[in-house]
Amino acid sequence: MKKEKQTEEVEEKYTFLQKLLYLFIIPLLFTLVIVLGYLTYEGKNVFEVAQSFLPANEEVITNEEKKEEQDEASSSKQNDSTNSSQEIILLERQISVKEREITKLVASLEEANSKIEDLEKQQQEIKSSTKELAKLYEGMSTKKAAQIMMELDEEMALLILNELSTSKTASILGTLEPEQAARFTELLADNE
Repeated sequence: MKKEKQTEEVEEKYTFLQKLLYLFIIPLLFTLVIVLGYLTYEGKNVFEVAQSFLPANEEVITNEEKKEEQDEASSSKQNDSTNSSQEIILLERQISVKEREITKLVASLEEANSKIEDLEKQQQEIKSSTKELAKLYEGMSTKKAAQIMMELDEEMALLILNELSTSKTASILGTLEPEQAARFTELLADNE
């Protein structure tokens, strides 16, 4: 019985307008907000969609308004064309900068390749001259060859020793002082 009284009291508290507000108007507004949010999310202009439902009244638009709309449209087209031409100019500048960078890189690559070729030629010349020197040392006496080796630059002596026959190299190393012979032996082992 108490529950029935309480429910009657609660029902009596709400007026007709309050019931209308809570049951119809608030859900309707909530649904409208959801639909407008979804249309905006989809990228549709809600006002353009709403205008499509209105009857077209051509008499309302005057010639001046038409001219204003046309002027706005042409100015927006000019702005768009100006913006696109500026973008094109900017992109062309970027392309020319990149082309210059590529040209510089290609030039430096060609320079590096020519240096490599020069170094290879020098290496071949050194190798051929080393072979000729090795032939000379093959013909010399072991003692004379050892004396000259002691006076030569270490790298040059090493190149010549590499080109000599094993027996000639062994006899020259045998005539050198023990420290120098050990050093050349170590270098020859590392070089192989």
